Amino acid sequence: MRLFQSTRRHVFLIILFVPILAGYSNPIAVKLKATAVLTCNETCNGAVLWTNNRENLEVLKCVQERCTEGDGFKNRVSLSAEKIKHGTLSLTIHPSLYNDEGWYEAYCDSAFVCRVYLDVFVPNTVNASIGDNITLSCYARTEKNIADNDVNILWKKEDQIVLQVKNGMTHNGSGFAGRASASVNHYREGDLSLTILRVTLADKGLYRCYHKTEEEHGHPGAITLNIKAHQHFLHKKSADDLTLNLFSSDPVTVTFNKSKAAEMLVCSVKRGKATCSPGYNDRVSVINYSLVLYGLTASDCGTFTVKDQMGEVISVNIVTVEGLAQRHHFIAMFVPAGFVLFCICLIATHFWCRYQRMMPTPQRDLLLQISPASYSEPEEIGLSEQETGQNNISVQPLIPHAPIEETTPLMPVMTTEKQDNTAEERSTHPLIYEDQEGEKQS
Repeated sequence: MRLFQSTRRHVFLIILFVPILAGYSNPIAVKLKATAVLTCNETCNGAVLWTNNRENLEVLKCVQERCTEGDGFKNRVSLSAEKIKHGTLSLTIHPSLYNDEGWYEAYCDSAFVCRVYLDVFVPNTVNASIGDNITLSCYARTEKNIADNDVNILWKKEDQIVLQVKNGMTHNGSGFAGRASASVNHYREGDLSLTILRVTLADKGLYRCYHKTEEEHGHPGAITLNIKAHQHFLHKKSADDLTLNLFSSDPVTVTFNKSKAAEMLVCSVKRGKATCSPGYNDRVSVINYSLVLYGLTASDCGTFTVKDQMGEVISVNIVTVEGLAQRHHFIAMFVPAGFVLFCICLIATHFWCRYQRMMPTPQRDLLLQISPASYSEPEEIGLSEQETGQNNISVQPLIPHAPIEETTPLMPVMTTEKQDNTAEERSTHPLIYEDQEGEKQS
């Protein structure tokens, strides 16, 4: 009898709580200022009321297709009357504000029908290149002495599980096996950071971390991971080999375009085997996730692009090849320039000669008679023509012992300096001068 009464009690509790549990849905996470849709797939033929439990506010009330917005939600919430008739009471909020976060409940004629949790976050941004190893940081207040079996870490990308640590077990989501990890020891320090190895283009998106339950997220609330393509500038010589990294992607395609020409297929690589265009069949091989192009020529100057199977660009490789063709190009540029310079010199010489012929004869002869010596000798300044004409007369030095004829009327004029020197010499050598005077008298 007691067993029957206990069973009846459990059945009663199940009947009581199943309708309530049926009204709960997964949390809705949106970026700040984005549009949030609080899903409630229920029908209602009466008045519909949405409330916010955090502040006990009326969000929106609709009676007979007429809706009234609550304070704090003016011009930001809506509920379609058509959708109500077709069995959905979903509430739309736009734009979402940071303090909109919390529990929202929907009622039909005062009867509870739905409960939804709205999470509004401000995402951080992490930029990475394909093939990089990255860490998405996230922190929370955790217990320092928690047992391994009680650690609970959850990372999600959009609505997909990336990694979950629960009951001492680690589970990776699809596409992240062997690449995503978090540390249980670091969890005790409040560090829930996620490490992803060898990121691919498919890894880009919005990531969120949680601990304990999905309502308790770490900080920052969300991280946006951006993946950018690699870009390389490669300068090669003629006959060199070109190695293009495929970054472990499979399958991939490699294309080539030169200047403004249309893009052409070089090779498609799948499971390590390359299928190439006719011009590349004998020049290509795949080695360790890299495509090797042998024997570069000047025609290989251009851009080689590596794309994944979705057409997303993995890497851009801009290649220049130095060779004979390039030197011929420079020669082709310099020969016309030299010819133009020669023509300019020829025309200048022609006009100079013509100018010389048109110049008056005296001026031309004067220009031709100018000797270099006239530029090197100093000019006589301030002298008359008579004085300059006497420059050519050679003056012989006066010899003391030379006899002077009596008939010579002119006596050499002695300067004051010379007279002073003579007087000094007489005082110094009186005997010599006395003998000279005696000879003159005799």
